[in-house]
Amino acid sequence: MEAFVNVLSFMIIIPLIAALMDSGTNWKVARWLNVITCSYLLVVSFILWGYLPLATGLSGEGIFSLDEFSYFALLFANILGLAFSIYLLKSEKLKFHVYFIMTMAFVNGALMTQNAVAFLVFWGLAGLMLYLFAISSKLASGVAKKTLIISGISDSLLIFAFFLLGYSNEALIGFSGGSPNAWEITALSFIVLASFAKAGAFPLHTWIPKYCEKAPIESAFILPASLDKILGIYLLARLFLEYGIIPQWLRVIVAGIGAFTIIIAVMMALIQHNARKLLGYHAVSQVGYMVLGIATGNPVGIIGGLLHTVNNSIYKSGLFMAAGNVESSAGTVELAELGGLARRTPLTFSGMLVCSLSISGMPLTNGFVSKWLIYQGVLIAMAQSLYGYKILYMFFLIMALFGSALTLASFMKLNFSIFLGKATEKTKDAREASLPKLIALLINASLCLFIGIGWKFFPLPLIENSLGKNLENSVGFLSTTQLLGVVTLSLVFGALIYLMFRKVRVDDAFVGGQKDTVKFRISGTGFFNDIRNMKPLKVIYNGAEKGCFDIYTHLKTGLKAMVTPLKLLHTGELSFYSVWVMLGFIVLLSIFLRGG
Repeated sequence: MEAFVNVLSFMIIIPLIAALMDSGTNWKVARWLNVITCSYLLVVSFILWGYLPLATGLSGEGIFSLDEFSYFALLFANILGLAFSIYLLKSEKLKFHVYFIMTMAFVNGALMTQNAVAFLVFWGLAGLMLYLFAISSKLASGVAKKTLIISGISDSLLIFAFFLLGYSNEALIGFSGGSPNAWEITALSFIVLASFAKAGAFPLHTWIPKYCEKAPIESAFILPASLDKILGIYLLARLFLEYGIIPQWLRVIVAGIGAFTIIIAVMMALIQHNARKLLGYHAVSQVGYMVLGIATGNPVGIIGGLLHTVNNSIYKSGLFMAAGNVESSAGTVELAELGGLARRTPLTFSGMLVCSLSISGMPLTNGFVSKWLIYQGVLIAMAQSLYGYKILYMFFLIMALFGSALTLASFMKLNFSIFLGKATEKTKDAREASLPKLIALLINASLCLFIGIGWKFFPLPLIENSLGKNLENSVGFLSTTQLLGVVTLSLVFGALIYLMFRKVRVDDAFVGGQKDTVKFRISGTGFFNDIRNMKPLKVIYNGAEKGCFDIYTHLKTGLKAMVTPLKLLHTGELSFYSVWVMLGFIVLLSIFLRGG
């Protein structure tokens, strides 16, 4: 057993060795080396289940450890890692292969340590990979800088939080033993904000849509769509599960931010005409569900939030893979230039459709299961709260349900614009993407259905073991039979609607008296342009596009205003600087004398 636990160290060392070997060879060799490495990581992840809990160190210290909770996140991070390595088989950029396998090492490191200092190191290095991926593209140089700064903010917040809590080599999230004081509340708030910055929740979310639009598509599904989400929500869940008694008012504030994140991001996604940017806003919106579930503080909501973190990583990375396939086939992801790809790229269409249904929370998909648990968690929190909090939780639930409806509308637009309707000049000669890209996409789509149908067998037992909770014993939980009844009723209701309206006449479409040709075709984006221009929403949308709700823009403006007066003091004259030195000396001397 002593020798076996060193495998934890190898989960970081082996990928780093692979990255070093990648950098010394070409992309054709590096791609297969990464597939082999990710296969090793996944096989070891499965084997580790029978040996939990584990702890080891590089030189005898307890740097690395793995319990049931961190194992759950680690396992799915490495499942996704293997799918990503397969997708990258056709990538000819050597640096992507190097960056990717380094990212896997750092993510594994963060998930396998309870040492606060080690966690900070791996957390920061994973954030650095975002910058390196983005800076490799000239189009993303601006967003790379913004991403690096916000990642730096999350690192700084964690450092301050751990300093206030007095951590050094202690447990990542220590048990307080009672209600937190003012300093501890400040530290907890910093940890929450750091999680928001990493996962992409309001108000530190604004880097994600631009990153997804401008950065290489490979980096979009590797980090902001999946692995970053897992890291950020993992830390948030650790906080809410392990740090003693968190005041209800703080939990309600966090839940409210989660609900608000759902709505503002999905409203922005509705009006996007670029598939990547649309998916970027949905990557933000889905974080709101995770935060809302965990903030309820009850087992059903927390399990729903954790499961949704994994589910989102699966279907969201699948959606970005599908967008990447469309981009490689048609040369664009602008919705107005796409159409008619369903017949030309049926496998990409099938994969994106399944992932779209999943993110929309449709029955028999993994997204439905986790959203359903989150809704039940909110209902339980509402039942267990005081009257004022009950009303707030009711609004949060309405916002989450409304967000799901808008998500479905958004993905109806996306799939219609890309795959249905008439082909365009860009798509008339399009063909399926390469086989590795299709395999990776279909792996993710299959997982959406596999977890959606068999969630009682996998991964639910992993979460229940990690939390030490049994869902079926939780107050307010709907049994499998009840859940199946709800699904059956919804399917019957849908079938009745279809039977009532199926006898319709199918005829050619006309636009302004002209037959619907490629030149005069119905666009999937037209309806949502009207939403963009509605009077109550137009002002909000205009403000969002000008950066009024972007905290990064306000911080930059504020710092510039603070620095401007200091610039005026730099005259370049030595005599002027001498005066300031003398004044500073006098101030220090007076403080010293007063202290004496």
